[in-house]
Amino acid sequence: MAERLLSDADLAKDRPPNQSTARESNHNVLFELMLMRRKQTGPSSGVLMKAAMDYGRIGWSVVPIEPLGEVPTIDWEVYRHRRPETAEIGDWFTRWPNANLAVVTGVVSDLVVLVLDARKDGKTGRARLEQDHGPMPETVEAQIDDGVRHMYFRHPGGILHGCSALGAGIELHGDGNYVVVPPSIHVSGESYRWVRSPDVFPLAPLPIGLSRTLVVRDQTANPVAHWQHLSQTETAEGWRREAIASLAGYLLGKGVDGKVVLELMLCWNAIRCRPPLTPDAVIREVDRIEHR
Repeated sequence: MAERLLSDADLAKDRPPNQSTARESNHNVLFELMLMRRKQTGPSSGVLMKAAMDYGRIGWSVVPIEPLGEVPTIDWEVYRHRRPETAEIGDWFTRWPNANLAVVTGVVSDLVVLVLDARKDGKTGRARLEQDHGPMPETVEAQIDDGVRHMYFRHPGGILHGCSALGAGIELHGDGNYVVVPPSIHVSGESYRWVRSPDVFPLAPLPIGLSRTLVVRDQTANPVAHWQHLSQTETAEGWRREAIASLAGYLLGKGVDGKVVLELMLCWNAIRCRPPLTPDAVIREVDRIEHR
């Protein structure tokens, strides 16, 4: 006679009452440990997603970063030239709920970030920097721990390349770079946190001494042929805002009246951008460049 396979219910009947209770208790303990571990990994995807959306609303270009790290989880270069859509941000933090978050520095976000690392003699470096260029103004500021601070400044215009070392423990992140931002978690386990939040504090302008030292003005960086080529070339989605910002900055730098620049950019957008930006988007971009 074939033996009947015992079901879980049959086994439960023969199991001593305390064995079932002990196993359930063990399951509860393991479940609680899993919950504790999840809580320790950092902010939830909802918190990170909200932060990314908030940064997007103030005009910053954001990208997802590997958990507890500083490397993007996506091909992020396109976001040096355009800000991500709301749907893209939602998709990122659905796919990577424990991802960190970074803001792309440069013209696309209209900001640069000064990184001060006291562990690498950043305090001495800052003292020398202020001796040469004057005191640093109060501005938006983040902190990782007592040793590392990020000071955010409004982009000064022109071209401020990549990441520039300004002395011991001091770097300036400009065009084509990024910095990890709150509420991300550093590999050390420390949280990035705001000392002066962008919700409350405005971005201060980059001290003029630093601006004069580091910024390559467009008319010096690019010959006339560059501007002729840019003005005559169709511009695809992903590059339109940067092109309008560059052309507007070039014309304003040559002393062209702001209203004339706006009319020219509206016409150029309609003829050269594929597809064109909305007139309101062009107006905002030209106004931003004129009044930064």
